[in-house]
Amino acid sequence: MRYKIIFFILIILLLSVSGCTFIQSTEGPPRKAELAILKQELTRDTEGNVTVLVSVKNVSQVTVELAEVKVSFYDSQDNFIDSLTDSVVNLKPDDTWDFYIGCSGSCQDIKRYDVEVTALSSSGIP
Repeated sequence: MRYKIIFFILIILLLSVSGCTFIQSTEGPPRKAELAILKQELTRDTEGNVTVLVSVKNVSQVTVELAEVKVSFYDSQDNFIDSLTDSVVNLKPDDTWDFYIGCSGSCQDIKRYDVEVTALSSSGIP
């Protein structure tokens, strides 16, 4: 009977210790993929073609599975002219990428543009 009690106590201790180890090894919530815009610059060539250079950097600690940049172009009355999107896959932490996005609409009238960036990790968390 005495050995059964000792055996029972040892099993309880073993389960307690293994449970604590499991709790310590679990990770918190998935980390968020995040991009920062380092540079955005609108250029026009001699023929009037408009291109926007957007440099983004992965400022998170996870690989950005899909980094997407969308540029929307507007005229002087704030009317929408065109919108284009470009993307890159597997942008590692601290890596940068340059996107060159050209306007394909009535681009001579562009007075402003908006840049949107989206970052997705394999966890699906933006």
